[in-house]
Amino acid sequence: MAMIDVPAGATEQRVSISTGIELRVLRSGTGPAIVMAPGWTCSADFFNNQLAGLAGDNEVIAYDPRGHGGSDKPLTGNNFTQRGADLAALLEALDLEKVVLLGWSFGVYDVLAYVRDHGTDRLAGVVICDSPPTCPFDVNDADAWGEAALAMDGIVTFLRLAIDAREGFWGGYAKYMIGLAEDAPDDHPDVARIVELGMQTPEHVAVATMADGVSTDLADAARTAAAAAPMLVIAKDEWAETAQTWTESNLPSAEFATMSCHMGFVSNPDDFNSQLRNFLAST
Repeated sequence: MAMIDVPAGATEQRVSISTGIELRVLRSGTGPAIVMAPGWTCSADFFNNQLAGLAGDNEVIAYDPRGHGGSDKPLTGNNFTQRGADLAALLEALDLEKVVLLGWSFGVYDVLAYVRDHGTDRLAGVVICDSPPTCPFDVNDADAWGEAALAMDGIVTFLRLAIDAREGFWGGYAKYMIGLAEDAPDDHPDVARIVELGMQTPEHVAVATMADGVSTDLADAARTAAAAAPMLVIAKDEWAETAQTWTESNLPSAEFATMSCHMGFVSNPDDFNSQLRNFLAST
């Protein structure tokens, strides 16, 4: 099973932050800190392989964003501007300076909203993990790197799936994320665990964050972050050529790496952790 449990050496706590909520936080290891933000309806548990594998040289911190996992689930504030503010408040509450921030999938927008609204003074580095800083893209732009096409089969489809069939969509997407075949059994343990964790997010949070995510453009914040601190962009093999072209054009100082699938940090953690460890050593 690639989706491992919280490692024995990690601690779990609920942290009260100044934006008025409590966040569930997992921590392991000692040394320079890397703080990891998960994707849509995901929790800190998705980074258990990093909590286990990177703790020798770094303090690894993963958290459940508001509305996700074991964190508070308020009716309001379920957007990336607020989640950027939550991340700023979490860094303050944990008294963290000169941290590396890693966002994966929609978690990239937590990190970049933080950069846009709260600056770069606390940054030692940034990792953009398999999400374009601009989600919507023009299908007529050959150089665009985006996730939700500005067409009926793009943004609209994502929203309808989140509204009408979230559990079924999430189960199918789980197979894709982990690199399994479409006909893999629905009760595959990794798929079942991803669905279990994802369905901890209430419907109102899932729909609100999906709507905000597919209409988000934080490319300028990515440029700001890359100018201020070392940056690593990691993209899955499927769109690596497009992602690298975009990165070289927009973030020329950033390093670029690939992984096998959207959750390559879970399905191939040794390779991913090695890439990340090299980057962390350079920050």
